[in-house]
Formats: sequence, structure tokens, C-alpha cells
Amino acid sequence: MIQLGISAFYHDSAACIVKDGKVLAAVEEERFTEIKHDYSFPYNAIEWVLDYTGISIEQVDQVCWYERPDLKKDRVLKTFSKHWLKTFRLKKQFLKEFSINNPDVILKELGYKGEVIYIPHHLSHAAFGFFTSPYEQAAILTIDGVGEWETATISLGKDNDVFKMYSINFPNSLGLLYSTITAFLGFKPNEGEYKVMGLAPYGNPAKFYDKLRVACPDTEELSIDTKYFPWEYSDKLMYNFKFSNLLELLPRLPEEEITQDHKDLAASLQKIYEEEFLKLVRRAKTLTNLDNLVLSGGCAYNGVANSLAYKFFKSVHIPFAPSDAGSAIGACLYNYEGPRADNTSPYLGPEYSEDFIKKEISKSGLKFFKFENEDLLLKRVAGLISNDNIVAWFQGRMEFGARALGNRSILANPRNASMRNKLNKVIKKREGFRPFAPSVLKESQNNWFICREDVPYMNQVVKIKGFNRKDPPNLLPSATHVDFSARVHTVTQEQNRKYYNLLTELHRLTGFGVVLNTSFNLKDQTITMTPKQALDRFINSDIDYLVLDNYLILKS
Repeated sequence: MIQLGISAFYHDSAACIVKDGKVLAAVEEERFTEIKHDYSFPYNAIEWVLDYTGISIEQVDQVCWYERPDLKKDRVLKTFSKHWLKTFRLKKQFLKEFSINNPDVILKELGYKGEVIYIPHHLSHAAFGFFTSPYEQAAILTIDGVGEWETATISLGKDNDVFKMYSINFPNSLGLLYSTITAFLGFKPNEGEYKVMGLAPYGNPAKFYDKLRVACPDTEELSIDTKYFPWEYSDKLMYNFKFSNLLELLPRLPEEEITQDHKDLAASLQKIYEEEFLKLVRRAKTLTNLDNLVLSGGCAYNGVANSLAYKFFKSVHIPFAPSDAGSAIGACLYNYEGPRADNTSPYLGPEYSEDFIKKEISKSGLKFFKFENEDLLLKRVAGLISNDNIVAWFQGRMEFGARALGNRSILANPRNASMRNKLNKVIKKREGFRPFAPSVLKESQNNWFICREDVPYMNQVVKIKGFNRKDPPNLLPSATHVDFSARVHTVTQEQNRKYYNLLTELHRLTGFGVVLNTSFNLKDQTITMTPKQALDRFINSDIDYLVLDNYLILKS
């Protein structure tokens, strides 16, 4: 059974190839177009996954689409009918785009003659989370902005199936609330939410809490007062003047300074999100009475809230691409009827041969050294990092999802307190409040962080050891956020051998099996995919060294 999975037309378009339940290749369209969160039909991604696996479009048995367009159309038109005068133009535009973006028609143009299977949006989220987990049974909680009608679901995952037990419908949406405040704070929705999460610890959550609770009342069921939000009749605005009056605060423009009010609003939002999130987690526990929880949907990137789920569950799994990109895989895994395969690896994207890499380096004119002995390379790189050099690290297959997990990363010394500012201001040219993630050896993680379990996909925020002391000794200052937390990444030899061995060498050299890890990209760029991108970005930045597989590249 060969399946082609696709997600498109909202954000994070992606494609994958699944053969007999095993994901062979998956990649986001943005990697090719260099448009962050590209939502267009993933022509490039489809071409690549087919080419990489050596499969033609004629050999595909079924295409699995990550949502039900008919249900989405039903929600949009019924919502527009409530505001028919305001939405007259939008309705015509939507119907035109809906006709153009018909998956059946587009796929026929690509030469596909088989059936297209449409899987409900949140079911695709749930299936991706559950079928990439280690569990035979689990509660599954999905939360995002909106998929067709649903904005959150609770399901039971058992063996090879997923059974929905509870759902919340639009316009009551925790994800849309978070995205709205993201926009109000001057960041881009569906992209800047992690900035809001990083900003929240700098603020006082009490400042805007009561006012925000007017728009999102503290009730047993999630409820949004839509008089403050034009979600039902606007595709441009997410809040109105009533919301600004409610907060007694003007919205921030992207170029304006971030004030204490903005920090306080972020803190209030995060507090409300966590409270509503825990209500859903508690409900998932009550409905399933299980010890394992799977979190999926775009909101599963909120690592601070994710860690709170241990209040009700013993084990928590968040997949490596919980947003819409991962749903391309989830749709396939849900519709596959055979036994479950091991789909825990996030390294599903492009890779490049040594000859290809050498040719690209030669064309760059940069000085380089090739290490025939990998151990010598790792010793050299570990020495560079420990001496406060910033190293771009490019190896093997690219990660699928939003996190750089050691194959397309920028690495630095977490023990140098100035390294965080250098990375933010000089290398990535972004806001100084943004935290970085530490990658840590599995064997060392409990020496430095308070982890309940391994965190293989960098999607939980945990406290560092000693955070509750009056004067905690901060031995990893650049990897530690203002609230003594860190978005940790557990590294094992089974998951990523070469990266694990680099951390092992760092541990031997310094006593710390930890490295500061951020995605290999510069401001407003997608994560580096190709050797040429890696070389160009290295040249146009203040990164000190670049490693391309077994090549160490210098600026001069």
C-alpha cells in the first residue's frame, strides 16, 4: 500500500509518502519556496517525496487529504450567512478559491487517477500524534485554531484506531484566542505565538487577567464572547475596537517598542491558556481513565502548557510536527489498515551526497577541511563550541516540523552568559527576549533539568535544577529563560548518532553534555535545507564555522 499524504491551503503545507504504514519521506512546501508557513498546494514537496522514494504518481494507491473540504465549506458558508451583508465579497472570494483549490482536480492534472480520501482535520491531528507514540492506548487531546468546525477534540487511541469522544466547535477556539493576542501584540498569527510564550515570563499575569476573562469567561466549557472578535466575518482582522477598549490598550504595531503592558498581556494570555488547557486535560483523563496522553494540533507547540499535563497523566507524548504539516502523515496513518510501524524518527527530509556537498563548497570559494575520521571532526567541533565559537551544523536528512533537532542547527556554548544575546542580536537579528533550547544527552538531562520523561522533539518547557533556591547557581545561563526554565531536547544515540556523539565529546571535554541549539536560519528565513543555502547564510552572517557533514568550513 503506497499512500501520498497532503496538507494545504491554510498553513504549513506538506506532503509525505507512506508505504505499508511506514513513513518514507516527508517535507514542508516552505523548504522549497522559502515562504515561511507556505500554505499553497505543495507541488514541490510532492515532487520531492516521489523522486526521493523512486515512486511515480501512477504507483500511488491512495491520496490522503488532511481535512474534509465539504465540512469546511459548510462552516464558512453558515458562518457568513449570519453576517451576510459584511461577508458578501468574502463569500464570492471563498467560493472562487474553493473551486480552484479542488484537490481532485489538481491531482488529476498531476496524473493521479485514483481515489482521494478526505480525513477530518482533527482526526488527522489525533492520528499523527497517536500513531507516532509508543502507546497501545492513550487519551488524545487536539487543540488548534479551527479545522472544519472543530477547534479541539478528545479521543481514545487504542491499538490501530482512534475514537472521538468530545469536541468543541468554532467560534469557541483557544487557538484563535492565542493567535488573536499574538496579532494584537504586533506579531504574525500562526507564526509568532512562540514569541508570545517567550515574552510571558517577563510580565505580570494579573494585569490583564480579569479583562481577558470577559472575552473568555471562566466556565466549565470553553466559551468565547465573539463581540470582541470578528472571526466570523473578516479574513483580515482578528480583533475590533471593542477588544482594545476592553483592555484599555492600543494594539502594538510590529515596529513599535515592546512595553511592560505588552509583557503583562502576554503573561495574562498564557495564564488563561494554561487554565483552559488543564480543563481539557482533566476532561481527557475523566473520559478515558488512562495514564498516557497524546497532545497534537498547532497548540501542542506551547511547551509551557504541555508540561502541566503531568498533573493528570503519568506519560505525555507530543509528536515532532503537531501542526498541519504533520496531519499529512496523520491522514495516511489513520486510513492504513495494516499493523503499526515505527514512525518515531523526525528525520524525513532531503539529504545530500558527499560529491554534491563538495561541489557546492568548491563553488563557494571558502576554505575547508575534510575529516576522514569522524571522531576527529567531533573533537574539533566540540573544542570550537567550548571556546565560544558559534557553529552551524548541517548533517544527514532534514527534520520534518518546526524544530531543529540536530541536523539543521546553530550550536553554541550554553555556559557563556553572553551567548544568548549574541545569537539573538548579532546572528539571528531578532528580539532579545527570545529563549534558546538546550540539547542534552539522555544520560545527563536529569543532572541539569527537572524532566519527567525524555523530550525527544523539543516540545516541553521544564525547570532547571535548583530553580527554587533563593540564589540558584545557573551553570547554563544562555540556555535558561528568565523564569529558570528551558525548552529541553533529549538526544539519544538511537535517534541521532552523530549529534549524540558530538554531545558526548562536549561532555568529555567540559563535563557538560549540553549544547545551545537553535534552528539554522537567519531573520525571516525558513530553516536551511540545501548545502548552498547553508553556505550562503554562513557567508552572510557572523557564524564562526560551518560543518557540512564531514567538512569543516572557515570564513578565511
